[in-house]
Amino acid sequence: MYNTSQNYKDKILNDSTQHELNIYIDDNKLEPNHIIDFKSTLDLFNNNEFCLGCTPEIDIEFEIDKRDLPETYNEVRVESGLEDEIIPIGKFTIQSIEDDEFKVKIKATDYMKKFEDNKYDGSDLTYPATMLQVLRDICTKIGVELGSTSFLNSDKQISVYDNKVSARTYLSYIAEQAAGFAAIGRDGKLYIKTGQDIIKFDINLFKDYKWGDKFKVSRVFYEDGIQNYKFGDETASTVYINQNNMYIVDSEQIENIYNQIKDLEVYSFEGETIIDPAYDIGDVLIIDGKKVIYQGELEYAGKFKANIKSKIQAKTEQESMQTKSSSSEKIKRVESEISQIDGKITQLAQETTEHETKLTKQEQDIESIKSQVENTVEYKREKNGITEIHIEDAGQADILKFEVQGNKTYEANLFPRTNLYTRARLQPNQKGG
Repeated sequence: MYNTSQNYKDKILNDSTQHELNIYIDDNKLEPNHIIDFKSTLDLFNNNEFCLGCTPEIDIEFEIDKRDLPETYNEVRVESGLEDEIIPIGKFTIQSIEDDEFKVKIKATDYMKKFEDNKYDGSDLTYPATMLQVLRDICTKIGVELGSTSFLNSDKQISVYDNKVSARTYLSYIAEQAAGFAAIGRDGKLYIKTGQDIIKFDINLFKDYKWGDKFKVSRVFYEDGIQNYKFGDETASTVYINQNNMYIVDSEQIENIYNQIKDLEVYSFEGETIIDPAYDIGDVLIIDGKKVIYQGELEYAGKFKANIKSKIQAKTEQESMQTKSSSSEKIKRVESEISQIDGKITQLAQETTEHETKLTKQEQDIESIKSQVENTVEYKREKNGITEIHIEDAGQADILKFEVQGNKTYEANLFPRTNLYTRARLQPNQKGG
C-alpha cells in the first residue's frame, strides 16, 4: 500500500469523493476531460493456484480523444488520488494503439515486460555470488532500478547461471526462494515483496460478494530428483517449490521459506466495490475478519472501482524428476572454493548441453597445480527402421569408446572419415536382444 495521510484515508472511500486521474504520455499531460475510460488488470497467480515466485505485470488500457495523442508515444505515467493529495499509480510502456476517426485505445504494461523480452547472461559475475548480487546484476543489464536491497535468503551464495533463461525466469527463482513475488513498484523500480500490508476493509462497501474456501499453509516441499527437503506437516495445504529453481542449494532456504509462510491463512473471495488506488497487488484485505489477497480488475468512472477476483487453491504436486536440459539449453556452472585448512584452491567451470559436457578444473596447493580438461559428447538417440548411422560435427579427437546398441542382431561396419583418428583395437560393440 502506498503511504498516504490520514486525511486522504478518511476521504478516499466516501460516496461524495471524486477520484482524480492524470495520465501523461512521454510527460505530456492529457486533458482529464478527454480521458474516455481507464482499466487496469492486477493478476497475481496463474490458474488461481497459490505459489511463490510470481512475477505479475500490471496491464492498463485506456481510451482518449484522438487529438490528445502526441506525435511520439513510448511511455505512460499515471497518477490518481485526491485533488489535494495525488499519488503515483505506475509507469508503463506502450504495447499497442488502436485508433478510429475520433479516439484511440492504448494498451500498456509495466516494466516487468522488459525482463520477459531479454535473456540474462551472468558470466561476468564473480562466483560464488549472493542472490542480492545476482538480482542487482539482472536489473542493471535490463535497465530497471532495483528497489529491494534486503529480502529472505538474499545472502545465500550460488555458483550457477544459464544464459538461455529469460531474466523474468531468474526473477521468479529469486523471489520464490525469498518466499515472495517480484513486482514493479509505482516508481518503476523492481521489488521483492513478501510480508505485504494488511488493510481493514468495510464489507458494507461491496455491491455484491461471494466467499470461497479457506487456504492455509502447513508444509513447504522441494524435490528435484536429487535433493529432497520438506518442513511442516500435511494437516493443511502444501506449497511446492519449483523443482527447476536452480537457486535452491540447501535445506536452510526451504526451512526459511516455511518459517516465513507457515501461518499464512487466506480465503477465496469475489466482489465489486469502490477501492483506494493506494492499494497494491498482493496486499492483504481484512474483510469481515477474514484475510483476502488483493488482486483483480480496476475500472475508473469518476472513482476507482475494483472487481476483486481472489480465488485461491493449492497447487498440485509436480512430478519428481531430475531436471534435464533440452537441446536448446546451455547450462553454465562456475565454482570457486578456498580451503584455508588444507591450503588448497579449487576452481571449476562447466558447460552442459543435451549431448555435450565441457569441464575445466584446476586445483592448487602448496606443492603443485593440477589441471583437468574434459570434453564429453554423448550421442543417444532412439530411431526405428534405419540402416545407417552418421555422426556429424564430432570434431577431431581420439575415440576411446564407440558403442552401437540395437534391439536385434545386425552387422555393423565402421567407416571413419579421414579426419577421425581411431585406436587400433576400436570395434563397434554389437548387442542383440
